[in-house]
Amino acid sequence: MRRFTLILEYEGTAYHGWQVQPGLPTIQGVLQAALTRIAGAPVQVTGAGRTDAGVHALGQVASVSADLRLDSLTLRKALNASLPRDIVVCHAEEVPTDFDARRSARSKTYRYTLLRRDYPSAWLARHTLFVPSPLDHEAMARAARILVGTHDFSAFRAASCTARTPVRTVLDASWRIAGDLWHFEITANAFLQHMVRIVVGTLLEVGQGRRDPAEVEATLASRDRRRAGKTLPPHGLCLVEVQY
Repeated sequence: MRRFTLILEYEGTAYHGWQVQPGLPTIQGVLQAALTRIAGAPVQVTGAGRTDAGVHALGQVASVSADLRLDSLTLRKALNASLPRDIVVCHAEEVPTDFDARRSARSKTYRYTLLRRDYPSAWLARHTLFVPSPLDHEAMARAARILVGTHDFSAFRAASCTARTPVRTVLDASWRIAGDLWHFEITANAFLQHMVRIVVGTLLEVGQGRRDPAEVEATLASRDRRRAGKTLPPHGLCLVEVQY
């Protein structure tokens, strides 16, 4: 039995997230089906992160053990020939048998993108949240910096989150402007369910003048989900990179 790691890019619109769900299309399910066809036997895949329905990825990492004779390059080509066009294997590599895409990860980087102009985009509609109202970039940047460090992020987790602990370490949280696109990038050792989407929903309220940047610190300390902003839609979110 050999162990492989895969780096995946996917457009998540058509899928009910990463994790297998009976009767529903998921990234993990489609990938396992493709690998099973290639290996001729059932194959289980572990992902670095369980992206939600509608969330995209540029650098999702998966690990898989399979009895394969293919080299890494041939495996990548075989998978891309078998997978639908909205899921792509960018890289395949044989790794030690103890490598686990989830447990071996040190941190992950997510990006949430706003489209900042007075008219929407047909081209970017599936990958950005359209925000035509004025925003205070500097206030949003100040609020984002408050999140850096080790904190209890209970105020920024979904009610259905099953993580054992709400404590997470955020290594970086910042905004980057590229023309009409405002990218919020956050790197942490791990994330809670809906954490990034709630964080950006809160920062958006700061940018709109509906809350002061200092209130983000008070919200964090409160550990009360009701004190944070709304959960933004999933389509603006992308898993950018997993660090090992």
